[in-house]
Amino acid sequence: MFFNHSDTLDNIQKLVDLVANAKHTYAITGAGISTNAGIPDLRHLASSDSGSLSSESYLEANPTEFYNDFHRLFIDPIFHNGPTKSHYALAELEKQGKLAGVITTNVDYLHELAGSQQVADIWRSLNVNHCLTCGRIYDIKILNQSVPRCPECGGLISPDPVYHHIGIDENAYAKANSWMAVADLVIVIGSNGYYGNVLPGVTVVNINNRRNDFDARADLIIRSDSDAAITTLIENLN
Repeated sequence: MFFNHSDTLDNIQKLVDLVANAKHTYAITGAGISTNAGIPDLRHLASSDSGSLSSESYLEANPTEFYNDFHRLFIDPIFHNGPTKSHYALAELEKQGKLAGVITTNVDYLHELAGSQQVADIWRSLNVNHCLTCGRIYDIKILNQSVPRCPECGGLISPDPVYHHIGIDENAYAKANSWMAVADLVIVIGSNGYYGNVLPGVTVVNINNRRNDFDARADLIIRSDSDAAITTLIENLN
């Protein structure tokens, strides 16, 4: 496996030791963990014509145009590419009892699709979708249509993050904060700091190809693609 920096493998070994000795390890993930699935990060979204994808009024006025873009940027990568190696690796760490939970600002539901059970989706999730006519709720499978509509009444479907205007899920946010209250190790993967409620004294490992806000807080920085770093972590833990 190739890494850009000669010290990256040494830092991953340090992470192996940290995970092996920690009592309460949590991960914070952002858009960078999903880019290998073909889902753009915020830097790329900002350069595209995607601002209307958070607007329910645009969805209602232009459902075909809305879902054409939504499929291209989110739904097609989710269904065609699925979770990344990093998503599967975090699920495996949880299964092994070495990761207590994942806090994510992503809405793509890829952590759960990979098998993670303990996930705080603080910006909501594409696994909750609302019929704008009758109010029925559907899971992510309803989105695998060109223009999703309610099978009961034919009403237009609005994904939860759009329905709530990319608002915070207060229950998930409270769960995340309760996890941070007991964490002794936090692994940050592909996040730019939109959730960063890490308490002083907690060991922070930041895995990101680029410099970001977590660098100043991190005890260990791993400049690497997340798939390479997390899969190597798993290999060296086992």
